[in-house]
Amino acid sequence: MNCQLALKEWNVVCEAIRRGQQIVLARKGGISEPEGEFELPKDRFWLYPTYFHEAGSKLNELGKKLLEDHPEFTQPPASAEVTLDLVCEVVEAIYIEDESKLRASLFEQVLNQEALTARFHYRNPGIHLLVIRAYEVTSPATVVPTEAMAGCKSWVELAESLDPGQLSPIVEEGSFEIRKNLLLSALKA
Repeated sequence: MNCQLALKEWNVVCEAIRRGQQIVLARKGGISEPEGEFELPKDRFWLYPTYFHEAGSKLNELGKKLLEDHPEFTQPPASAEVTLDLVCEVVEAIYIEDESKLRASLFEQVLNQEALTARFHYRNPGIHLLVIRAYEVTSPATVVPTEAMAGCKSWVELAESLDPGQLSPIVEEGSFEIRKNLLLSALKA
């Protein structure tokens, strides 16, 4: 299963996903997105860790602890190369128009209520929540960012389609299903 698409996400969020502490992504279109709106072009993608806009004030206690454990997340990378070692699969994509539903996602991510509310109200009220199943790969890829990958955008097209090798789920299937179903029940209630 080769993959050429990557989703840019804060390094601390990538680490929470790697540890199995986060199974949902809250997305709003970036400045460079067509018409400022988030789109989901594929349901499988690499996770592209970035330091752009990362701020501890936007994290809950779990996220702040991750930053404390990894102070390097707050610094620009020493190398221009980016290592891709997580692949995500979207198992459910939901557009939330009711702000009160955001609370249901708080226990499955490291963003705090204030950050989610700000994203929800950015430009127009509403936000995309992606319930993701994450996998560690046996063949991490290293990419050198290009000009096309820079800026405030969600998606980057990699120079070539990369083979991740064997995929190992971060969260065991039974646990993932329970967490996913609880989250979806709360979001759709």
